[in-house]
Amino acid sequence: MDRNNDIISKFHKLVPDENYGRLGTTFETESRKYFFDTGTGKVFECDEDEYKVLSYLFKYNKLASETDLDDLGKSVFEVYEGILELSEKEHILQAPKYKEFVQVSDERLKNLVGQNLQQVILELTEKCNLRCKYCVYHEYNPAYRNFETRDMEWDTAKRAIDYTCSHSGEKVAVTFYGGEPLVKFELMKKCIEYSRSIMGDRELSFSFSTNLTLMTREIAKYIASVDGCSVLCSLDGPKVIHDSYRVKVDGTGSFEQAIRGLRYLVEEMGEAAKERIIINTVVCPPYSKEKLDMIQKFFDDLDWLPKELDKKCDYVEGGTLRDEDIAVDFLDKKDITDRYQTRELDSIKSWALDNVLSGSDQKGYAEGLHTSNLVKIHNRTLTDIPQTRLWRNGCCIPGNRRIYVQVDGNFLVCEKVGNSPSIGNVFTGIDIDRVKKFYLQEYDEQSIDKCSNCWAVNLCGICYATCYCENGLDISVKNNACDYHREHAKGELMAYYQLLEEKPEVIEKIKDIPII
Repeated sequence: MDRNNDIISKFHKLVPDENYGRLGTTFETESRKYFFDTGTGKVFECDEDEYKVLSYLFKYNKLASETDLDDLGKSVFEVYEGILELSEKEHILQAPKYKEFVQVSDERLKNLVGQNLQQVILELTEKCNLRCKYCVYHEYNPAYRNFETRDMEWDTAKRAIDYTCSHSGEKVAVTFYGGEPLVKFELMKKCIEYSRSIMGDRELSFSFSTNLTLMTREIAKYIASVDGCSVLCSLDGPKVIHDSYRVKVDGTGSFEQAIRGLRYLVEEMGEAAKERIIINTVVCPPYSKEKLDMIQKFFDDLDWLPKELDKKCDYVEGGTLRDEDIAVDFLDKKDITDRYQTRELDSIKSWALDNVLSGSDQKGYAEGLHTSNLVKIHNRTLTDIPQTRLWRNGCCIPGNRRIYVQVDGNFLVCEKVGNSPSIGNVFTGIDIDRVKKFYLQEYDEQSIDKCSNCWAVNLCGICYATCYCENGLDISVKNNACDYHREHAKGELMAYYQLLEEKPEVIEKIKDIPII
């Protein structure tokens, strides 16, 4: 009994606040069981008894007794003893209770913000020739503006490019956004030529997202002629799926124009297409294995589409699709099976993982969908002893690497953030005080308590785009997103180690995927 009490005492000393749930999590693949340690980022394989004991510890936030776990192969205290030995050797289960996020001094903030910009994103227009049913810019989504009619003036664009030129280093990316950027192709072209004229001595690149419907042979030819210009092309799969959601103002589908535009671009770029074109697919409900298979087959069957071309895929963003807009074509089909759901991976990632593991991924479509989501796991911070500093989840320092310039010249954090406090404008530059007030102090004060009690804090993807409104941080929205992001982190750990066990060559490729 003294031995057992001694073990309990050691655990209490190890974790004075007895909040065990913040120290890590357990997860399993189809053949193995693991433990992730919050403080160090380390992952250890567990035997059955260790897995049960640790899972109980994290789930119920207390030490299990012999009666709590009566199906172990050995005494629960023997298991605890082994865990304590590993804790002493590997410094696991020792994550500190964080009191604050990493603080940035005023002087350092001035040096960081607006002094080494790497990207400027220009909102050339608010206009779009489509009305995609899941678009964030509909009137029923108050977090974002509506479909508006304003265009960026040349003077505004020029000022934004000039500001970027004087506040950037050797590498600069100029990105065009909308609306649909090709609505203002002539302005885009003028921006490209002007950027080249004043930053021609730098490593300059260009990019834009497009629905492809306005892509002509002539535009494609010009884009192909611009060195370092890449294009994110929105295409949701075969006509029956694409036209269910990506519709024109009159409600008719846009597939024929989009596929024509993509082909123009591929043909004009030639061999460079595989490096300069990315396909972006949004999968909408109802989600089914059949639908995902149809999308993959569609891309596999496009013999003119390079196999090496990058592909991205995700669910429609929450709250942007109304129930009445959900296509009924697949409602009578069987949804993703329990096998996918019990893996705690969402259905797209589960489907992609299965296709990669089974070898049925002909053009790398499923692999592309999966590996891009695992970069954060692969590049997580690994330390021998627990980290003592806590970063703000998935947040950047606004204005440090990029600025998003609205049509009127106001600066926002990035293109993913909707209605939110501006951080400056093209006339006065970045406003350090607004960055500090809205995006550092406000975020810190309202977030630290919950974040310091979460095992996934160092894997968290929550950022300003998740939880900001025009008045600043909406903490209720942020808190509501926590459960999803925890499950997402656990799912990615599971997928990463499943691939590591069965397809380590896929993990090797992740090393070359940049963190954006």
